[in-house]
Amino acid sequence: MFEYHFHTGGSDETKALAMKLAAQLRPGEVLAMSGDLASGKTTFTQGITQYFQIEEYALSPTFTYINEYHGKTQNIVHIDAYRLTSGSELVAMGLWDYYNSGAIIIIEWADIVADAIPEDAIGLSFKTASGNENGREIKIISPRDLSL
Repeated sequence: MFEYHFHTGGSDETKALAMKLAAQLRPGEVLAMSGDLASGKTTFTQGITQYFQIEEYALSPTFTYINEYHGKTQNIVHIDAYRLTSGSELVAMGLWDYYNSGAIIIIEWADIVADAIPEDAIGLSFKTASGNENGREIKIISPRDLSL
């Protein structure tokens, strides 16, 4: 596993980091995000959708659970597991169909549904940086080497 640590000073830097990662993502990859409320998960997702020139504005699908974004070159499936209690609930919603679709899957609150996350998922953890309410500490753990 490869581990990377970043500090971003605000949402623009968080989105820029997301775009660097997006440039290296492969169809069907899963991003498993964890972190407290307002720690940067959705902002990071917005950077990924921006990279793929998706016109829809990415919002956290807290009440709908799943948002699908359709790009010209890549589709994104954005899942928010905050209100779930286990991975089996996500599987019942058709998760395997999404895994087999070729879309990049982004799962917020992945720790809640860890039993449904593939072992080769790219893990991301987010924390608000101490002393800077707009800053974020982001850790990325990947099964393959990334150029970030």
